[in-house]
Amino acid sequence: MNLVYNYHLCKLCGQSAAAPKFKLKQMSLYVCADCDFHYIDALDDYPAEQPESLLTANAQKYIEAQLPQNGAQLRKNIEFVKQHVVLPGTHCLDIGSGAGQFPAFLQEEGAQPQGIEPQQIFREFARQKYNLELRRERVEDPYWQEKFSSSFDLITLWDTLEHVNFPAETLVGAYTLLKPGGYLFLDTPSRDSLFYRASVWSYRLSLGSKPALLNRLYSPKPYRHKQIFTAAQLRQLLEKCGLTVLGPSSVHRTSNKLVVACRKDPL
Repeated sequence: MNLVYNYHLCKLCGQSAAAPKFKLKQMSLYVCADCDFHYIDALDDYPAEQPESLLTANAQKYIEAQLPQNGAQLRKNIEFVKQHVVLPGTHCLDIGSGAGQFPAFLQEEGAQPQGIEPQQIFREFARQKYNLELRRERVEDPYWQEKFSSSFDLITLWDTLEHVNFPAETLVGAYTLLKPGGYLFLDTPSRDSLFYRASVWSYRLSLGSKPALLNRLYSPKPYRHKQIFTAAQLRQLLEKCGLTVLGPSSVHRTSNKLVVACRKDPL
């Protein structure tokens, strides 16, 4: 199934005010005239589950090699979460679990994690490595919305919001699954970063002849970056979804990412 979307309709504010402003490799980067949101004209069409295993020996070796570096970042994320949440016994949902490392860390802390991961190869790895059964259904799908409304104390999206087709729908879906008083944590690349701004300057000063930096930030390939937020845009979206944005992390030291803690208001 090929997904069809009118990219002139802004994926953030919903206004028909977006237009292609940057011509990149195999894609265009759209900019909304109303809210200045940046996103590319590509969507992921999630493939059907394959009956045969995708986790070859070479694939497993490659994923294993990435675990130490990814784990160092995810350990920081655990510490960030623990600034706000007592983890033992906490019912958690990790959206975009990848190879399952963060849910495994949550288990080590005594939490009760569930996870969402659209890529079959990572779900197979998580099952084999951590004995975790991750789900392929997206958070806005009926599987979650009909069974798990107001069920989770904690929801996390680490390096995920930039990858999903429709970030507003993802966050609304996550909000529905949070218990009143529950917490949501995420990190995502920052459009306020010097690298992003330099990428735009390079493109404009060269009249579009030097798009290489922007091509490093976006890709039409599956599960790659589709949109990148400014801090103000992300905060506005989170608050529009009904979440209260809490103070910044004292664990993370980066200007290239937005790292955010939020809370759903108690009843």
